[in-house]
Amino acid sequence: MNEVLRRLTDAQAYKLARSVKLDPDQAVPPPQMATSSPQPLEGVVDFDITIVALGHAVTWPAKMLWAGELHGKPGHAEFGMQSTLHILIPTREDDPAFVWDGFDYRMLPPAADDRLFELGEEAARAADGSAGKSNP
Repeated sequence: MNEVLRRLTDAQAYKLARSVKLDPDQAVPPPQMATSSPQPLEGVVDFDITIVALGHAVTWPAKMLWAGELHGKPGHAEFGMQSTLHILIPTREDDPAFVWDGFDYRMLPPAADDRLFELGEEAARAADGSAGKSNP
């Protein structure tokens, strides 16, 4: 299925999406992050996940939503983070045709889990640094 989609031109892919009642021009709303308490820093790490089963592979868009805060001294701050993983999957219904659904971190290889956490921490440090510059 992925190989067929790769071979389609943009116009053909657009026509195919419209034929199955998808609106390619409509942005998919992001999933919502629900944290146990308000967090000063939050963001999204977008990635694709490929699931292989019985010799078949499918790739779907995924997101890690994170929220947290930095504690400690500048230069030695530690990041406390809450996060959830979501994957965009087909519903087999007309409306909505796709929905964001949560999935478990255990589906990821340990290296991918570590890398997602690192990306979230980098984004938090960048956001914290830019917030400090704009509010002296």
